[in-house]
Amino acid sequence: MQKITYILFIALAALFFAACSNTRHLPKGESLFKGSKVIIKDRQAPRKERKVLQNDLVGVVRPKPNSKFLGMRLKLRIYNMVGESKGKKGFRRWLREKVGEPPVLASSVRMDNNKALMLNVLENRGFFYGTVTAEMKTDTNRKKSTAVFNVTTGSQYKILKAIFRKDSNAVISRDVDSIFQKTLLKPGTPYNLDVIKAERERIDRGLKEMGYFYFRPDYILVVVDSSIGDHKVNMYVRLKHREIPPEAYRAYSINDIYIYANFRLRGRAQDTATDSMVTIDNYHVIDRRKTFKPTVFSEAMVFEKGDRYSLDDQNASLSRLVNMGVFKFVKNRFEDVTDSLLNVYYYLTPYPKKALRFEIGLLTQNDNRAGTQGSISWRNRNAFKGAEELLFKINGGFEAQYSGVTPRPPIYNFGAETNLSVPRFVVPFINIKTTSRYLPRSIVKLKYNYEAQLNLLTINSYTASYGYSWKEGPHKEHQLYPFNFTYVKTDTVGDVSTFNGIYQNLIFNGIIIGPTYNYTYTSQIGAMNRSSIYFNGLIDLSGNILGLVNKADYKTNPDLLFGSMYAQYVKLQPDFRYYLTVSPFAVLASRITAGIGLPYGNSSELPNIKQFWAGGNSDMRGFPSRLLGPGTYNAAGDSRKYLQTLGDLKLMTNVELRQNIYKFVNLGLFVDAGNIWLYNDNPDLPGGKFTSTFMKEIAVDGGVGLRFDFKILILRLDLGIPLRKPWLPESDRWVTNKIDIQDPTWKKQNMIFNIAIGYPF
Repeated sequence: MQKITYILFIALAALFFAACSNTRHLPKGESLFKGSKVIIKDRQAPRKERKVLQNDLVGVVRPKPNSKFLGMRLKLRIYNMVGESKGKKGFRRWLREKVGEPPVLASSVRMDNNKALMLNVLENRGFFYGTVTAEMKTDTNRKKSTAVFNVTTGSQYKILKAIFRKDSNAVISRDVDSIFQKTLLKPGTPYNLDVIKAERERIDRGLKEMGYFYFRPDYILVVVDSSIGDHKVNMYVRLKHREIPPEAYRAYSINDIYIYANFRLRGRAQDTATDSMVTIDNYHVIDRRKTFKPTVFSEAMVFEKGDRYSLDDQNASLSRLVNMGVFKFVKNRFEDVTDSLLNVYYYLTPYPKKALRFEIGLLTQNDNRAGTQGSISWRNRNAFKGAEELLFKINGGFEAQYSGVTPRPPIYNFGAETNLSVPRFVVPFINIKTTSRYLPRSIVKLKYNYEAQLNLLTINSYTASYGYSWKEGPHKEHQLYPFNFTYVKTDTVGDVSTFNGIYQNLIFNGIIIGPTYNYTYTSQIGAMNRSSIYFNGLIDLSGNILGLVNKADYKTNPDLLFGSMYAQYVKLQPDFRYYLTVSPFAVLASRITAGIGLPYGNSSELPNIKQFWAGGNSDMRGFPSRLLGPGTYNAAGDSRKYLQTLGDLKLMTNVELRQNIYKFVNLGLFVDAGNIWLYNDNPDLPGGKFTSTFMKEIAVDGGVGLRFDFKILILRLDLGIPLRKPWLPESDRWVTNKIDIQDPTWKKQNMIFNIAIGYPF
């Protein structure tokens, strides 16, 4: 393994720092196209507008220059380093043509075509009389060229007024006029073709909500009059009456709703036969096999008979049927039966009701532990004919340490769980019906887990939970479990006196009872933006009401529940992530996460299964898994065998630059910083308590890695090294001056190789 990490490190370094020139292999008389530069000569456009305009104008230049990573043309360098291959196949040819990238020559840049593209951008943004001149500037010594475009924008035309020309004889005109009152075409705003298109789509969507099923954005015309002077335009919005068909003038309502619950795509006659039709709440359900209770659909559907047609209701109904999780295919069809009524047909193709799944996999930790994990699960997607999902699962595995500075015993585990998920709110004595696109779920979980750490500990845990999961929309999700009950029993086995180490921090005997709430927000779904954010927040409470009633105190007045101690704590865990696209092939990902655990009353610390840890392949990647901290404590330097270190508080941040270097191969450069701490003193962990000097106890690591994106999974290889060790004397904690990849001892103690599935964040 040490050889693999060394080769990976050297190979990546060689690619970055190879000294060969990217221009020495160019054909005679050619130069390398470095890119384009746009200079806006006048100041007619506002400063903010000029900056955006410059980026847009540079973006339309074709061809694009060779891609860069950290300022270097890595793919072009590989192309030149490999050189010509005589054979038609082979690794060398693959590396040059697939991984590498041929040089983009200045002669391939068509200046006149690019000027025309830029003028089109200017006109679409309201600069009707802009001019563009261009020249290719070449550095003859370095044989590199830059396309320089000098742009004079002139004055930007702005909207003086926008008017909808209403036809008083058509009802649809009055409806468009009511929608137009909130037009995007505001007086004083610049002319912008994209805004005009958005206004047409906005009007169309507004009409769809009023029942105009057959209307289209193309039926709206926007006439622009730029002859009024003073760099102003008037906009006249009207309907294209000559192109609008008669049915597009009518607002439709919903008539009958037919739901085919067992439709087959090959369309057998029995799938559409209505002799087995059942009508409930004005929904006609055709289900010959009686697979589903008809009430399932009346609870899921948003459309109702007599409702005015609405695009939002149509999409919400489809989405809710899909989110039931029991239908493989969902489609609908509308049929006009009169001049103003629509019949709706839903064709639903179910998944197989029952499924058996086997999983087996290997796992590794960066402290030289490896093992295997397997599971068998049985799933019923429609357990009680109400689209309920019932899951039974058993799993097991083991892991053992094959080498390492801090030895750990082999671990064996076995578990069994049962989950029932119901696609609606199940609340005693209350009937809650939502119209969101996403069906809420009521969830019951029962779980048992057994873990044995050979000749040391056995841990039995029993968990029961009941709660709800629902989404406000595509970006916001909530999970509330008002009832959580966990009982943990830990026993020592064998003669623990022979174990020269500390294991007390792994022992918890008692009950954890209390609610949890989890909120998730993400902007990554939907439109592709240059930046996106992700936030997850967890609130976890235990024993709060019990402790207040009984005034429990772990020192003087410990309290019992069912004959066992119960935990008391407040736990908060925010996780914020930010993703910035720095180029078409590179993303800068960052994360800051914190863990705040406040034990009180019956507890001096959080139960170990609720505590935080640091180190590992998705955390602090330059440190061994679960052996960093707490505070300035050094587990690896302790003469005693230490299994793992845990803490009540945590602070961590990660930054990672991800660059695509070939189709499914991505390169990553990362820096991690963080640590964990205890809330109260622990004599076995000196220096572990959280104090006001916690920032001086932050650990830092850095590294490089490869990610293989095979679509179905991402295989990640990371090589990390510590840059700051908080357990050292304060003046010696930065260890960047001690990096020595030639020293075998240094490599053994500091180079951490991680293998994992998926991105760390």
